[in-house]
Amino acid sequence: MKMGFIFSGVFWGVIIILIGLSIILNVVFGIRVPFFRIAFALFLIWLGITLLTGGSFWSRARNKAIFEEKRIDSITPNSKYDIVFGKGVIDLSKVILEDKVFKVEVNTVFGSGTIQIAPEIPAKIEVNSVFASASMPDGNSIAFGQYTYKSDNLKEDTSYLLVRAHVVFGGLQIVKK
Repeated sequence: MKMGFIFSGVFWGVIIILIGLSIILNVVFGIRVPFFRIAFALFLIWLGITLLTGGSFWSRARNKAIFEEKRIDSITPNSKYDIVFGKGVIDLSKVILEDKVFKVEVNTVFGSGTIQIAPEIPAKIEVNSVFASASMPDGNSIAFGQYTYKSDNLKEDTSYLLVRAHVVFGGLQIVKK
């Protein structure tokens, strides 16, 4: 885990300004601000978000939509895509099936995601949902547990698209494009 932000000048500059403001509020107006408790709570929130996202949550990686809205069109096999506290559209409609199984993993945590698939591409979509909403192209929905969607043209002995999706406290829609 990268802790560079904690050691940056911006972080310590903000901390010193906040300490100064809390002292002024206490001396001039008699308002006591529990600065160290608030700073510790903010640090724990930052640490939790960093652990959830696997690194810096300000990262602009092309396969992540974290605290932002993003459309992801370029898909490669064996890829992992994350939507955390944001909104993302992942377009799988232009996937070219060269390998036996074209695998993609999509994780949606406290966010809203849409996966677009082409009706002519054989697809198997495995969704695990925890306190979330996931809707499939066949009209089924899942809020808690797991569900596997298989397209009508799927033959597991040929090439097909395999999507493994995990939704936690969020929403995911799989739609035909």
